[in-house]
Formats: sequence, C-alpha cells, structure tokens
Amino acid sequence: MKKFILFPLVLLLMFSCYDLLFSPEVEENNGPEDIIPSEKEQLSLFTPPKRISFDSFTRAIPIPEVTSELVAVYNDTASGDFIAEYTQEDMADTLDGYVTDNQAFFDNVLSPAIEPYLDSLKNLQKYEAINALTLFIYESYVDFFGNSFYRWGGDLTDRDQPQTEGSHSTSKNRYGMDCSGFGASPYEAAVLLELLDPTSNEGAFSWMGFKHICENNASISDGGGRGGTTNNFRLEVSDFPKIGELITTIAAGSTPSDEQLALMQAGDAVVKSGHMGLLLEINEELYFLESGGSTVNEEGLYTPYRAKEALADFASRRTTKILRCLPDKEATTGIVQY
Repeated sequence: MKKFILFPLVLLLMFSCYDLLFSPEVEENNGPEDIIPSEKEQLSLFTPPKRISFDSFTRAIPIPEVTSELVAVYNDTASGDFIAEYTQEDMADTLDGYVTDNQAFFDNVLSPAIEPYLDSLKNLQKYEAINALTLFIYESYVDFFGNSFYRWGGDLTDRDQPQTEGSHSTSKNRYGMDCSGFGASPYEAAVLLELLDPTSNEGAFSWMGFKHICENNASISDGGGRGGTTNNFRLEVSDFPKIGELITTIAAGSTPSDEQLALMQAGDAVVKSGHMGLLLEINEELYFLESGGSTVNEEGLYTPYRAKEALADFASRRTTKILRCLPDKEATTGIVQY
C-alpha cells in the first residue's frame, strides 16, 4: 500500500524538478543598472582615433581623379610666373618675385568637381558646408601637390604679392598654400560658389569679406603686404583675430578642457602668433587640419588629427585662440549624411 502512495509523490517531485531545470529563464529587472544601453549609448563609449585617414569616412565631395593630363599642368614642381616689376598704389618701390596660380586649379579642377554637389551643399548648415569644403580642398591639394603642399604666400585666389625665391619655404612654387591661405580657402571657395555672403559676418574669413569689413570699419585695415603695404585684402594670420568672434582661449602649455571643446565647431579658426589651422568634424568628432606647421604632419601622416590632442600640441608654446565667423551650429545629431 505504501508503494502505491509513494509512486505518485515521486512523479510529482520529478515534474517539479523538470519545470525548474528546463523552463525558460525569466530576466529580473532590479532597476536602471540592469537596462541594456541603447545603440547610441554604446557608440558613445567608442574612443575616436587620434588620426583618421580620408578613406575612413564618406566624402561629401569625391576628390577629382589625378589624371596624367592634369598632373602635367598641376604638379608640385611647377614654378610660378616671375614678375620683375610689381607695384601698387601704396608702394614707394617696386617688388619682384614669383606668383601662384591656385585660382586656375580651383577654376579648372576643383570647381567642376564640386558642381554636381552644389545643391546639396546649399541645403546644409553653414558649418557643414565649410566642413565639406575644408576636407575636399585639403585632400585635393595633397593628391595633386603632395602631403606638404605648403607654399609661402600661397592662397586660393592668388591675392598675395610676389614672393622671392629662397626667402621662405617653397615660395617659388606655382601651386600651394601657406597656413592662412589654407585657413581662408574654404571660405573663399564658398563665396565663389555663392554659399556664403561676403557682405555678412559669415564671409569674414574670405578676402572678399575682409575687404568689405575694411571698407566699412575704419578701425580695421589691411597691411599684410611686403613692407607693411596692403596685401589686396589677402588674409594673414594676424587678420583673423581682428574679425573673428573669440570662442575660447587655450593657454600656452595647456590642453583644452572638455568644456572648451564643447564650445567649438567645424570651421572655427585655430590661431596663435605666426600660425593657424582649422577645426573640422568627422563622424561627429572634432579634428584639426593645417598647411605647414608640425601638428598635422607629426609622424609624417598629414591626416586629420583629433582636436583635443592637436590643440594641446598646437598650443604647447603659444597661447591659442579659437575664432568664428559662421553662425553657431543648430542642435543636431551631428553632420548630416551627404
């Protein structure tokens, strides 16, 4: 009789154990710590690379193909035209030297490559358009004229006076830009493409905008030419602080704080005594580019350098200012997909 009573009890015990061992596990949620981070939160844990190659992100404007026909004209060995007697109204003496021909490179190579994407650029915020042009111009110059496309007195529209051979690095070259020439280049391209208005503050970092300011503000003048003469409103490093809004200052020998970095945006000029560069945005992170100098070309890479480390290097010996002429970026989730 006992056997008949025990048998159902054993069966009942077995079914209970089966339930415990083989039924699906139920997750417990004890509070916010157990919530799985969203995809965006997970991405925010990713540390952006200190250096980034141009092949690591989608280009807003494809770089023009470097063909044998184009390279025969646009190359790093071409010498500029020599002018024996250059003069202008405010000069007591004549000058001589070599001039650049960057305008021809822009008109014949860069502008046609930009044209198919012009409507898209016009639909962007101003900082996004300048960001796209900065990356495009820099990479195009690297592809055609080499990593170090620096040319003393070189600017996109050839405003600078002739430069003498041997007085400064690559001053004889027909193509190339110095630090302030590159700093102004996306703004000057944007004015030429009618993306920026040179009569408003947004175009101040172009020679066209600087000319408008000088003509309408008696306290600001153009004196960056040789011997203190006017330089045809070509922007020098010393001109940017005259016309840009000061966003923040990085003390010599210091690293910018996260609070300072949060104030910055693509298109901001990074300026210290004698040198400058530009901030840009890639994958929602700030980076830095320059022509000449030792920050971007450190380790011979010549690629965009993450802003925090770049600005610490840039300001290692000299106080550095972050300057802006564009409207502040509107709150977005980052650079739009072009």
